[in-house]
Amino acid sequence: MSRDIQSVISPIGRYRPIPWDQIPDLGLYMDQVVTFIARAYEPLYGSGEHGSLSPSMINNYVKSKLIPRPVGKKYSREQIALLLMIVSLKQTCTMEEIRRLLVPPEGDTVQALYDAFCLRFSHVIQSMCGEAAPIGAPQSALDFAILSSGYSAGCAAALAYAQEEGK
Repeated sequence: MSRDIQSVISPIGRYRPIPWDQIPDLGLYMDQVVTFIARAYEPLYGSGEHGSLSPSMINNYVKSKLIPRPVGKKYSREQIALLLMIVSLKQTCTMEEIRRLLVPPEGDTVQALYDAFCLRFSHVIQSMCGEAAPIGAPQSALDFAILSSGYSAGCAAALAYAQEEGK
């Protein structure tokens, strides 16, 4: 029995970005960060490789200055928020593109950038799943990247379903 595309992608509709104030602010060790982010993105990417984040990836993001170095081997709320955005954007963007996208506008903070990112990404997912109004025209490069990332998650869900069904 074949399901329509909406029923195939509806499980990703459970995804909700983690609000800024629910990101731990006490400092997490690397393994805790990896687990936290994997759980956050499980509705979108499952527990497989597609949305994974590993300690070596985090180390590479630090070395390439996408995120600041941890203090005392602990990652702050700001660093975790940056990693949450990176995991989403890496599905469709290069690291250099992500570097350019994750620079807060002058006078803004990482928190403001993260809050805007979450709002946009949530709307993309809800719209894609038929739970919100259609998405308007993108207004920035980040809007295009978020759209691409959201639709990439939908594509992955549809491909996983097709593989399960032997199509």
